[in-house]
Amino acid sequence: MYIEELLALFDTAAAGFPALKSERVREELRRAIEGRKYDLQDVALIEAILKQDSRDLVESFTEAYGPGLKGFENESGNMEYPDGVGPETEAIRIYIASLEHLINYYHTSLIGKHFSST
Repeated sequence: MYIEELLALFDTAAAGFPALKSERVREELRRAIEGRKYDLQDVALIEAILKQDSRDLVESFTEAYGPGLKGFENESGNMEYPDGVGPETEAIRIYIASLEHLINYYHTSLIGKHFSST
């Protein structure tokens, strides 16, 4: 199923970030993906992304998460993350956002091809 493939791809993307290599992060990601309740069209696009553009998903995540990993230093010198979340939650949010950007790209491309061929 596509969820297992997305989790495996997340493991690849998170290889450079030791804090993300835990079963807890994987389970949170699984719940987040299942919670999105993608429709059949989105699932088909996700499967196409996994076959053709998995590298783009990994690169998009890595580019977005790397700088975000640093967070922001508050007055007391502690690290804070957007909305008070930790680096693991931020990683899940970025991974799903990267996936959904690719889904939107595929959807837009399909619509563009449909109208350009008629």
